Amino acid sequence: MSGQLAGKVALVTGAAAREWAPTGVTVNAVCPAAKSRSFQRVLGEHPEMEAMADAANPMGRSGDPYDDIAPVVVFLASDGSRHLTGNTLFVDGGSHINGVAWAPDLDAAERDQPA
Repeated sequence: MSGQLAGKVALVTGAAAREWAPTGVTVNAVCPAAKSRSFQRVLGEHPEMEAMADAANPMGRSGDPYDDIAPVVVFLASDGSRHLTGNTLFVDGGSHINGVAWAPDLDAAERDQPA
């Protein structure tokens, strides 16, 4: 996610949190970076892209939607987060601290696929 977009997500999240806080509703945003099934398929066919994606992540790997992202969302939906509102959580292995989002040209990768 680009810095500009992340900033806008944070602004909207904060505004909604201020509006809903008096009612007891919490509002938080999750900015994930994980390998979707289609992304995994493309990376499986282009191992060099997977190596580049992993190298671009400070933790050395891309996230998994089920093992890395879902538990954070479940926590936010639980009573354990009842006093947490107005936050933007980057569940991306630290990718956002690099300042530049890495994304392959998936259209080019798809063009390389046989019909």
